[in-house]
Amino acid sequence: MDVGEIEPRLCRIRGNLFKESSYINKIAVGDEVEVDLTAAEDAGWILRMFPRRTKLSRRPSVGYPEQVLVSNADTLLMVASMRTPPFRGGLVDRLLVAASCGGLEPVLILSKADLATSDEISPIENLYSSLGYTILVTSIPESRGLESLRDLLQNRTTVLSGHSGVGKSSLIKALFPDWEIRIGRISNKSGKGRHTTRMAEMFRIPIGGFIVDTPGIRELEPLVTPNELDSHYVEFVPYLGQCKFKGCTHIHEPQCLIKDAVASKKITEQRYKSYCTLFESL
Repeated sequence: MDVGEIEPRLCRIRGNLFKESSYINKIAVGDEVEVDLTAAEDAGWILRMFPRRTKLSRRPSVGYPEQVLVSNADTLLMVASMRTPPFRGGLVDRLLVAASCGGLEPVLILSKADLATSDEISPIENLYSSLGYTILVTSIPESRGLESLRDLLQNRTTVLSGHSGVGKSSLIKALFPDWEIRIGRISNKSGKGRHTTRMAEMFRIPIGGFIVDTPGIRELEPLVTPNELDSHYVEFVPYLGQCKFKGCTHIHEPQCLIKDAVASKKITEQRYKSYCTLFESL
C-alpha cells in the first residue's frame, strides 16, 4: 500500500526488538518497519525494522556510540546562509563527511544570496563545485534557485540540514506555502538562529517524494574514526597511501603528499584546515 494513503498511527516498540542493542536511538525518521495495526489497543506495534540503506548520523557527546538522525534518505541538502548567520565552512565540511559516511548524495544550498555580493558567493561556489559537489544559490525574495531546488526534491527522499537560522524551513515554505511550518527568527543579540524545528519531521511533498526537516545543527561530529577521515575528503583521495609513513595523519609527519598538495595549492588551505580541526576533534 502507498504510504501516502495511510493515516499516521502511533506505534509502540516490542520489548524484545532491540534486546541485543543498548542504543537509546532505536528508531529514526525514515526507518522502514513491519507493524501490526490489528491489535485492539489504541496503538500498533513495531514488530521488526528492515536494514537501513543510508543514514545521517552523528556521535553524541556522551553515553552512546551513534545517534541516527535520519535513515533511508537519498540526498542531504546542506543549507548554509551567506549572512545572518554567516557562512560556516567547517560545518559544511562536517556534513559532507557525514553524507559520505552514510551513503547520501550531498547538495550544498547557499541561501540568502540577496544579502551577499557575488564576490562573497563566487569563491565558496567555485571551491565546492570544483570538488564535484552540486551547488545551488538561492534567494527567497528574488525567487532565485527555487525552481532548481524543486527539481532536486522531486521523487526523492531529501534531508534538510544546516546551522539554525539559515532558512531551511523558509525554503520549504517558499516551495510549498500550504504547509504549516513555523519560520524562525534570527536573534539580534547573537546573530544565531533559534531552533524553530524541534525534531526531525518527514513530509510527503506534492511533486512526489519526501522531505525531512531537521533541527538546526550548531555542531556535528560525524561517525568516523580519525584514520578514516582522509578518505572522506574527496581531494585527498588521489594522494592516499603515497605518504612516506604508513598511517600518516597528514598533520605533523614529514614527506606527506597531502601537505605537499596544500603547499602547491592543489588542495586549498581552507579545506586542509577544516580537515585538521575535525581530525583533532575526533
